[in-house]
Amino acid sequence: MEGLNVLVTGSTCGLGLHTAKILFKKGANVILTCRDEIRGRHAVESLLSGVSQEQSQKEAERIHLFTLDVTNYNSICNFTDEISRMFKYLHVIINNAGIMGMPFELSVDGIEMHFATNVFGHYVVVERLLPLLLKTDRPDFKSRVIVVSSGLYRNAEAIPQVSKLLGQKTYDYSPKQAYAFSKLANCLYTGALSKMLEPHNVGVYCVRPGFVNGTELGRETHWILRALAAPIIWFIAKTLEQGCETIVYLAETSGNQLKNGSMYYERKEEAYNEMVEVTSIRQVWAILRHLEDTVWKRNTQMTDEQRNHGEMVRELLNESLIV
Repeated sequence: MEGLNVLVTGSTCGLGLHTAKILFKKGANVILTCRDEIRGRHAVESLLSGVSQEQSQKEAERIHLFTLDVTNYNSICNFTDEISRMFKYLHVIINNAGIMGMPFELSVDGIEMHFATNVFGHYVVVERLLPLLLKTDRPDFKSRVIVVSSGLYRNAEAIPQVSKLLGQKTYDYSPKQAYAFSKLANCLYTGALSKMLEPHNVGVYCVRPGFVNGTELGRETHWILRALAAPIIWFIAKTLEQGCETIVYLAETSGNQLKNGSMYYERKEEAYNEMVEVTSIRQVWAILRHLEDTVWKRNTQMTDEQRNHGEMVRELLNESLIV
């Protein structure tokens, strides 16, 4: 990983922070994202905690902290503009930030919060940074996108209508189903993007870390339930180091040893369930495009330059390849 530029979303805690720590130790230049600068600074300190005082100033140059709210399109635009100014290349993007168990809420852009955080925001981040991902100064390394999903994607019962994701139609909202669908959408997005990036020699891989202790995904669960479940979680859950093992494996393994578009669990390829098929892949990609079109129409803060950039990067992807 020496000298590679790696972006990790949701990197102030849990799997994201632990993944960033390991990749930093392996020599990567790590781009951290935070919504809260205090937590971001703590994350930077955490990465440097094992570094000697003599080396800390030099090693700190490999850590880059940026503000990013993946539920806010304008925040994403500002973030990707900054990244594009500071970096010529990106070698790895890890879509890790996520939420679980939220009551019904719409993001500032009017999108159901699980989908906005776990899927749509990352779709926009990757899309707007494509030019940096497609260029390379490392012919020995295949650039890649790693999408963190969950085995709970199997619990998704259906793909909701886009009007429901936009809060325009009432429905029997279930936090469990909203989360499950967002994780299914991660798998479907992986399938779509991997097909479109194949001609550019960029890999896209999905990962399910398993049941991991030490993440903040359960923060919306009532504290009494968390307290009751704690002994069971302690007994059966993976540690953070075990949980991020496959993410790190996908980040550093030679591209010719990985299967593009596949799901990985415990460092091995794992078959998707029957819901991950071409029709659903195309359907979710169409939803992502429709949501972005809707945000563009509503958004009064986007500059002409940002909108033009969005249109330009869309042209890099040939949607007819989703077959």
